[in-house]
Amino acid sequence: MHSNRSANRLRRLTPYLVTVGLGLSVAAHAAEPEPADDVQTETEIPAPTLDIDGDGTMDAWDRNGDEQPDAWDSDGDGQPDLFDNDGDGQHD
Repeated sequence: MHSNRSANRLRRLTPYLVTVGLGLSVAAHAAEPEPADDVQTETEIPAPTLDIDGDGTMDAWDRNGDEQPDAWDSDGDGQPDLFDNDGDGQHD
């Protein structure tokens, strides 16, 4: 008779144990950070769009879309070196 009681107890607890286990696994999965697909696009720098000194080479960026330069390539490597982060039109 003893084994019959433990089997009944296990049979009664099984739905609860499954529910708790499923709930914990869903919560753990939700807590994992999603891999960002746009991480590579954030590190890629677009080509400069403005020719500031008039030499025919694009050497500045308009990052905020106001048609004014706010990042400059001072050494010609295609990477912005100087930035205008306060919006005054001059590099900081």
